[in-house]
Amino acid sequence: MGPLADVRVLDLSRLLPGPFCTRMMADMGADVIKIEEPLRGDYSRGFEPRRGSMSCWFMEVNRNKRSVALDLKDTQQKEAFLELVKTADIVVESFRPGVLQKLGVDFEAARRVNPKIVYCSIAGFGETGPFAHRADHDIGYQSLAGLVSMSGEKDGPPAIPGALVADMQASAMAGMAILAALHYARETGTGQQVKLNLFDICLALVPGVSATYFGNGFVNMRGNNWLGGSFPNYNVYETKDGRYMSVGCLEEKFWKEFCTVLRRPDLIPALEDEAHYADLTKEIARVIRTKTMAEWTQATEGHDSCMEPVLNYDEAVALAQTQADEMVLEVRDPRGGTYRQMGFVPKFSATPCALYRPAPELGQDTEEVLGSLQAKGAEGREDK
Repeated sequence: MGPLADVRVLDLSRLLPGPFCTRMMADMGADVIKIEEPLRGDYSRGFEPRRGSMSCWFMEVNRNKRSVALDLKDTQQKEAFLELVKTADIVVESFRPGVLQKLGVDFEAARRVNPKIVYCSIAGFGETGPFAHRADHDIGYQSLAGLVSMSGEKDGPPAIPGALVADMQASAMAGMAILAALHYARETGTGQQVKLNLFDICLALVPGVSATYFGNGFVNMRGNNWLGGSFPNYNVYETKDGRYMSVGCLEEKFWKEFCTVLRRPDLIPALEDEAHYADLTKEIARVIRTKTMAEWTQATEGHDSCMEPVLNYDEAVALAQTQADEMVLEVRDPRGGTYRQMGFVPKFSATPCALYRPAPELGQDTEEVLGSLQAKGAEGREDK
């Protein structure tokens, strides 16, 4: 049994931030019921590639959940949803502000039927301010929050982020906030709404950047700070075979080990003078171009040099470390055969995460879940 085995979550969210958050809860044993509109369901059901009739994206993000198809514009089906809220601990949604209020299933409606409900709303820009109703995606939130301006070469254009940072951080922050609110609800009997927006998350995602800006007014940009490639000991260098090695030896002891790997002990004192950083970076680049990525990887064995190969994703999945961490999960699905998914990040010693069920077909569990509500209602009438 997972640590959240006694928790029921109603998941109204779609695509990535909300669904990944609730999938983590489902991996921890929570009963996550995904509420989807009939016919279409979560938009990610249409993504490629596919395994049989199912989208691999949807399967990855929605395993361990049940699916109930409800049209919340229909009065009777809206009432069925509110009956489910009575049995739930948590609701997660990612609609634009005001949408669920119009449908009559917002936080106020939910807490009228269940005062202990924790209702998490994940939005792009929140409910206030001039951008509240603006549509956007991850790259937009990062751009407006100043993150994209910090990525890329000093004299080049901003680099497009290679990961959905806002979405994934929203998943993690939402999960932490939800569980804090759930703890409070169980202690006091009082639920609450938890609001997060992706723009705010991006603003808060770089505490070192905000600390320097609020501290002395320094604005981090491409190439003017250690995170952006201005330091020779925190950079990426091309190898002889056109691959790359990353260097992240910020501490003196790691810098010494790095210079040892390069067989250039004469470079150790060079890090003390920032005026020579440009020349030092060029010299390191020259040295690293003398060997292949594989040769440098072998050279780092036994040295805490913080020098690592820049791997492609298939190479990362094949790493012995990935296998040792059991980060590749083999799923046996009667509908689609055997396939692989990413494993569980948190490792619990007493209540481990587990694969309880593969991702559901649209509306697969509607009859079972709503039928249980009817049975419960019948029991209540008999008791009276």
